[in-house]
Amino acid sequence: MEPGTIDNLSILYQSSDFIVVNKHWDLRIDSKMWYETLTLQSQLKHRFPELADPDTYYGFRFCHQLDFSTSGALCVALNKAAAGSAYKCFKERLVTKAYLALVRGHVSQGRMTIRYAIGKNTTEGMTHMMCIEGTEGCENPKPCQSELVVLEHGSYSGDPVTKVLLQPLTG
Repeated sequence: MEPGTIDNLSILYQSSDFIVVNKHWDLRIDSKMWYETLTLQSQLKHRFPELADPDTYYGFRFCHQLDFSTSGALCVALNKAAAGSAYKCFKERLVTKAYLALVRGHVSQGRMTIRYAIGKNTTEGMTHMMCIEGTEGCENPKPCQSELVVLEHGSYSGDPVTKVLLQPLTG
């Protein structure tokens, strides 16, 4: 996927209640900072100015979050009722999430359950990252479980890598 621009918003699904977009990597979802000129929020306002809701803080109702560096499907509700319905689905854990990732090294097991408590990293310069329990600066870790399935092994820039499918079960 190419870097995000104001014009290259990719729509995966659209109805009268929702828009599902393919969020670019290294793109913030929203921002009120004047120097953040390119966000998913600005892409949506550029493409769909008529759908922006001035009664919301960011102009759109984002149903969930994706990290800055993460690309993938992101759901946007277009009205209060749809936002409430989506909120209920996320709260009651009725939503299934899956991530495709390229990790350094070759993962030897074909399938595994990963169990670590994950918390906020309070180490200076690392506060935008999460950490696992027992790591210095790890604050308020909560139990998490994810299923990992190895899809293939290969190399990237000469280094061994593994393409994996991750499905969070908790956290």
